[in-house]
Amino acid sequence: MRVGKEDLPVIFSIVLAGIVSILDLANTYKISAIILVLLFGWFGRKKIKENEMKKIRDIVQELKETPGFVDVKSLKEKVPLEILPIVDVLSSLVQKVQEYELEKLELENMLKYANPDEFLKLKEKLKEAEEKIEKMRQKVGYLELIYDVMSKIDSSLDMDELLNSLARMLGGKLKVEKFAILIMDENKGELVVRATYGLPSSIKGLTFAPTEGVTGLAFSTGEKIYIPDTRRDRRYLHWKGEYLEEGSFLSIPLKFGNEILGVLNLNKSQVAGFSDDEIELMEKISSQIAMAIKTSKLINQIRWIYSRDVLTGLFNRNAMMDKVENAISKSENFSFILLDIDDFRNINLEYGYNFGDRVLVEISKILLREFRKIDVISRFGGDEFAIMILGATKDQALKEIQRIMNLMEYDGFDEAKIKISFSAGISEFPQECRTSKEVFELADMRLLLAKKNGKGQIVI
Repeated sequence: MRVGKEDLPVIFSIVLAGIVSILDLANTYKISAIILVLLFGWFGRKKIKENEMKKIRDIVQELKETPGFVDVKSLKEKVPLEILPIVDVLSSLVQKVQEYELEKLELENMLKYANPDEFLKLKEKLKEAEEKIEKMRQKVGYLELIYDVMSKIDSSLDMDELLNSLARMLGGKLKVEKFAILIMDENKGELVVRATYGLPSSIKGLTFAPTEGVTGLAFSTGEKIYIPDTRRDRRYLHWKGEYLEEGSFLSIPLKFGNEILGVLNLNKSQVAGFSDDEIELMEKISSQIAMAIKTSKLINQIRWIYSRDVLTGLFNRNAMMDKVENAISKSENFSFILLDIDDFRNINLEYGYNFGDRVLVEISKILLREFRKIDVISRFGGDEFAIMILGATKDQALKEIQRIMNLMEYDGFDEAKIKISFSAGISEFPQECRTSKEVFELADMRLLLAKKNGKGQIVI
């Protein structure tokens, strides 16, 4: 089995992660270090693969233009393993195109000297040769399209960016007037239209139950459904009345192994508009789209884990800093709060570290419940939390944190009945600060001042 050089960063990161796993580190730091190492390995693979794909594109173009002068064997040694089937088929197709073009040239020469009896037969053979060449060229085009979809894998981590990019690319190269990519939203339990081409804007965001219409049937059964004439099939819902044009319709599940991630829906205005070759092509493309979606999902899951505090599930310090930087880059007004639990060390010493962890988890739940979803909450360190309240002045932030301070009373533990208090410092962007460093330093300075002033103090 040949290992591509694009896989070397991943192999190295796995080995390094194994070494980290046996080091004498706290579990929180160990898990974060392992995730970070694996993430860097993946990014290394992505960069190498992008460079390799560019080289391969040039080689494939050379193969098309001068098929007799390209060493296919050495070519196959240069490409990633997943591209090998395309190289095999492409070299075979290009060879056939070359053979048919030689046959065509020979027939054209024979026509010049043919007698009347032979002329019609030779002209018919010439027509057949031209049709064969066109068919082969079309298949070469199909392979290039599949290759282009494959090159999108690993190219984007953002799901919407990935799907919209695929939609634009396919829309420009497919002989299909309209199509949509639907993804299963696991939280809602519905299929959601995430990207479209040629369809009304009202269709984007449309949802289908997993058993609703042709789309739901294709998803739930995992089998493609082709309707040659939408007027004659009552299962077809005309995109829930949003698109009423008649014609043919093809729905193909997006499958990765045994997992069905969504559906690719395609419309043509003509009845029986999809040929067998086109349907086969769409199935191959759908499998590549599914692979791209799965890759994007997995990497985003790793990024999500890396951005979270292991104990509380809140954003960690690095993620909070990124969020603040992002808000500043967009010139969004916000207030930033740093709060620290008073005498938390004494709680750990008196009631134990497990109890202390439970306190941190309960505080996290209260913060998540009491702040808005658009606000950013993080565990900034040990017993320190940070909150970014978007669109709020520091006076408004003060009122919010005072309100929440009154909720920090715990009497639900068997071990103890204690009242939690905390100290906090608040800074405001852009009225007081211009950079993320100033935001953090000013809030931290005010937090230290609050600690010096006594327990339960907030300084703005």
